[in-house]
Amino acid sequence: MSTPPNRSCRSVNYSQFIVTIRQGIDSKTPVNHFSSGVTSTANQITSALRDESWELDLTPELCGKFLSELNRCDITIINPEISCSFRVDEPKVIIDKSCLCLPESGLNIEFRNVLSALLSKDPLLPTKLNLVLTSLDRDEQLTIELPRPEEKAVGLLTKELIRTHDHLPASATMSDQHRSLCPCCTIKRDETRSRISSHPLYHIISFACFINQDIWLDFNRSMTSCSRAFSPTRECHPEGVISLTSPEGIMAIDLGEVFQCIAHLADFEGDESTIFQCYNSHGNLLFSLIQKNSKLFEVWNLMNQKSQD
Repeated sequence: MSTPPNRSCRSVNYSQFIVTIRQGIDSKTPVNHFSSGVTSTANQITSALRDESWELDLTPELCGKFLSELNRCDITIINPEISCSFRVDEPKVIIDKSCLCLPESGLNIEFRNVLSALLSKDPLLPTKLNLVLTSLDRDEQLTIELPRPEEKAVGLLTKELIRTHDHLPASATMSDQHRSLCPCCTIKRDETRSRISSHPLYHIISFACFINQDIWLDFNRSMTSCSRAFSPTRECHPEGVISLTSPEGIMAIDLGEVFQCIAHLADFEGDESTIFQCYNSHGNLLFSLIQKNSKLFEVWNLMNQKSQD
């Protein structure tokens, strides 16, 4: 059991998520960042940003217009437990009041829970521009990455410039605070991060990769919710973070934050599927992993029987 929700320093290193995501993105086919069709206006905006960040008055309608002007973009979502990244070609947008939906990507953004929106250069790839949304609780960030400056799309954003920042404001950074853990939970988390194979979900995810079927990631948080499939082709697990790379994108999970899993069989898109609901130490649902078969459920039951013997 965990202690009451007092705030203490978060032990999760967010950079490990970012590195995991970036390694996958950078391994993709290189992009010609400045084709002959890009006008000087977009390049001037990129140059003007330099080390600055531009704070924007971003509404779902403006964000929808911006996305609709793009040929493609990369979207990265980071929160304390999971991160994922995927490419979106010719984004198609639906707006429902304060919620912006990208139905083909399985992504929803609730703008009532957006604290800040900043346009800046990519810290790792200066030829790219990033639009970064940070949630009210500063526990989520969504980054829309432009592979190259697109004049009309970026021009739409700059019309709603609020102010410029020489340094990244606190409102655009992830919080370093998290709920404290009791000594038992702290030991369990540290053990997972030092020896990931001690976590039962590690074996389930590894087995799911061998089945050669899509793994669905489903989560619902205050600013972002997402439900999409990944077809893992490569798996790695640095410091308790298991990451799965696929042609569709990258998914990384900090298993040290997962303290309970409940598995059951249910219908998912017309197929009998195994659904794993994953919870933190306070009993809050973090995310679900889904695969359209009953094999995973059988493996889970075998693992439970073994642990009880």
